Amino acid sequence: MLRIAVVDDDPHMLNRMQRYLDQFQIAYDFNYRTDTFISCEAVCQAISAGGRYDLLFLDIEFPEMRGTELGLLLRRHMKNDDTQIIFFSAVRDYAMELFRIRPIEFLIKPITYERFSACMLAFFTHYREACGFLEYTMDNIRRQIRISEVCYLESHGKKVELHTRLGDFMVYGKTDELISAFSEQFLRISRGVLVNIRHIVEATPREVMLTDGSSLHISRGRQNTVRDRLAEL
Repeated sequence: MLRIAVVDDDPHMLNRMQRYLDQFQIAYDFNYRTDTFISCEAVCQAISAGGRYDLLFLDIEFPEMRGTELGLLLRRHMKNDDTQIIFFSAVRDYAMELFRIRPIEFLIKPITYERFSACMLAFFTHYREACGFLEYTMDNIRRQIRISEVCYLESHGKKVELHTRLGDFMVYGKTDELISAFSEQFLRISRGVLVNIRHIVEATPREVMLTDGSSLHISRGRQNTVRDRLAEL
């Protein structure tokens, strides 16, 4: 069962989001459990104690730990790239701050059910993709690796090097064929390198930095394309 948490210090907002979650569950018959928290410290404590959440609806403005601080704590210190985050706030100007956290959406209050529902559908689409498996052949054995574990792929002639959270290894094949079922999740930054968008933590006009610490060069011919694609996130 999926686990979803809503974090906001406004009880009226928590009640509204709970109603939305209940309404969505009835409409689409998805199986999930919902918890609510009134502070970032509370949900952080729950996660540190072993709690797992697949999705956080996270307000940004709090009197103490802000939502963006919790997001960075999850990504940078807890190395948690699996929990997806949907931020919401009455303030719009957080674009650069949120990019490093890689949320799947940013909602402006007040939130309508229509906007909420669209975000939930986007989350479940992402969840199905992230839970998919990339297939490859090694030592004449057909193998699989969860797509969320793959940071980037690098072409070497007839072989492809997979750089993953589990380590790096070579397989026979072509990059486009390996990721054909997940092409929207990858971004070509040079002729032989495809990056999993979900692992990008920072970007400049000439390079991208990934969750595994890699800094990868963007070729001159791909810089505009990469910039435009990242602007859509």
